[in-house]
Amino acid sequence: MISQQVRLIDVLRLPTVLLSLDSKSLYQIITEARYLSLLGQLKKTCVRNEIWQDLPLFFQQQLISGFHSYEKQKQSLEFEHQELTKQLHGILPSWRYIRGSALQLSEVEAFSGRVKNNIEILISKSFVDAVLQQLLNNGWRYKHITDYEETFYCRWSQQTTPLVHKERRTELAIHYHLLPKTLIHKLKEAPLLHHHTSPSVAHPATLLSPDAMVLHQAIMLFNQVDFHHGLRDIYDLNLQFQHYGQQRLFWHNLIQLHQQIGKDSSLYLALSLCHELFDLPIPSNMQHFLNQSQYQRAIFWLYKERFTEVINNAFPKHQNSNYRFAVKSLRFRGRLKRMPIYAIVPHIIKRSVLNLMPHEEDEEIIY
Repeated sequence: MISQQVRLIDVLRLPTVLLSLDSKSLYQIITEARYLSLLGQLKKTCVRNEIWQDLPLFFQQQLISGFHSYEKQKQSLEFEHQELTKQLHGILPSWRYIRGSALQLSEVEAFSGRVKNNIEILISKSFVDAVLQQLLNNGWRYKHITDYEETFYCRWSQQTTPLVHKERRTELAIHYHLLPKTLIHKLKEAPLLHHHTSPSVAHPATLLSPDAMVLHQAIMLFNQVDFHHGLRDIYDLNLQFQHYGQQRLFWHNLIQLHQQIGKDSSLYLALSLCHELFDLPIPSNMQHFLNQSQYQRAIFWLYKERFTEVINNAFPKHQNSNYRFAVKSLRFRGRLKRMPIYAIVPHIIKRSVLNLMPHEEDEEIIY
């Protein structure tokens, strides 16, 4: 075995490379996977590629510990779902789990191992006040944030101020729109809600349909300002393309849905980067559809290196001046997407000052 400069992205692209690494390199992969919240998914990747039994015991043990974290988190999510079902009975007939919560409740084996940051649900705006009142009266409180951050949520976000359970410390994000407010004026979110799936473990809640789930996650990934979990998020999309892409109508439905929501480059970016990073095969009908847009090809050409930089090099050991430039550039692009130009400079100044101040343990940091 030899010592190589192999990164986690290389392992996710070609898991068998692990079999050629020495102990030092394997420990480096473990450290990077833990930092980027990918330990549990790395275990499933090794099992799926039939190399698990050939890996050193110490490496298996570390990945198993990461997978146990996922299992505990999923058990916690199922418990919190039962609690929400009891507390919201008679107030809210149903809700939808989105993003990481949806992946954990999807009952798809390919997504197991994926940890999440919080529980995210989508409800109709007309129910927000009643739901908040009920939860605040039953053990939940608002997350510690500054007055300015409260204003930020009210003006530019698609969700309420996050809630934290006083005893269990679980964080709950209540969305009343799927897309940030500034994107709602450019994109139609209603088509994303036309269909849903209903796994029994989530009853009476539902999940977005596979095509809507993929497209929503792509839009959120490429319109955000924080890419700390960029590798995990693009890997999520790669796994979903691989899994759902086997369904007969998935690609057809995805094309139709993309046409219905309006002009957006996120799907092009997601598929192109998954192809570049993980050798994702793209069906001919989807490739033909993507090639029709000169604008989207231009966006990919313009931002390809920067997205690749922040995804490949999020681990501190790999960061350099190119990474820092890419982060600043994409953060500014994200702000342009999520708030009007006139608000950006004041936001940057206020955010910089506020983030220099001492924060509570669970206090939100706005980028």
